[in-house]
Amino acid sequence: MEFVKLSKKSSKPYLHLSHANGFLPQTYAKTLQPLQKHFRIISLKIRPLWPGEDPRQVKHWGLFADDLIRGLDSLGVKGIPAIGHSLGGVTTLYAVVKRPDLFSRLVLIDPTLLDPRRLWAIRFARFFGWEYRKGLVRGALMRRRHWDSETEAFLYLKGKPLFKLWPQETIKAYTHSILRPAPQGGVELLYPPEWEARIYQTIPTDVWGYVSRLTLPTLVLCGGRF
Repeated sequence: MEFVKLSKKSSKPYLHLSHANGFLPQTYAKTLQPLQKHFRIISLKIRPLWPGEDPRQVKHWGLFADDLIRGLDSLGVKGIPAIGHSLGGVTTLYAVVKRPDLFSRLVLIDPTLLDPRRLWAIRFARFFGWEYRKGLVRGALMRRRHWDSETEAFLYLKGKPLFKLWPQETIKAYTHSILRPAPQGGVELLYPPEWEARIYQTIPTDVWGYVSRLTLPTLVLCGGRF
């Protein structure tokens, strides 16, 4: 288990970032820059980035929370603030309820807290063996995986609707972090689409029960439409 240091080693207190599905921590570097004056920002590498891990082992996102807890325990840190985005928001939520001693306060950015009616639809679909959010799963599996160069990947990705409102600097940081050299030449995705799809397939339906058990100061930020 490894962690990414978004700010240089110092005597400042730790702050942990849990990133979204399909993202890597470096994507958030510019956004978190003001906080680096006050905190040593770290981000534990999540299971999709561990060598040899099988996406099928994930039945519930609580697995990622257990990984987070073990990682923070291995660093010997307690009582730290934490930021979680999307998947990372729910991961942090689960970890906080299980081990509140590890954290002091939370910022959850667009956590995957679906409307209870949608959660019942997911339960219903799973009961009958249907796949909820099939489009997201299919989209992840069909994601382009290889480019001739990082520049080609950047030009391809910045044209996608997801990145329409992103600053160019952030798109470049995302592109650079998500790629690795490919055996056949060029570059390929570092974050496996199979993992991204599996995470969509296993969206948890028990999140609101954990929200009601939160005891630490928590700020939830949700994006709007322009």
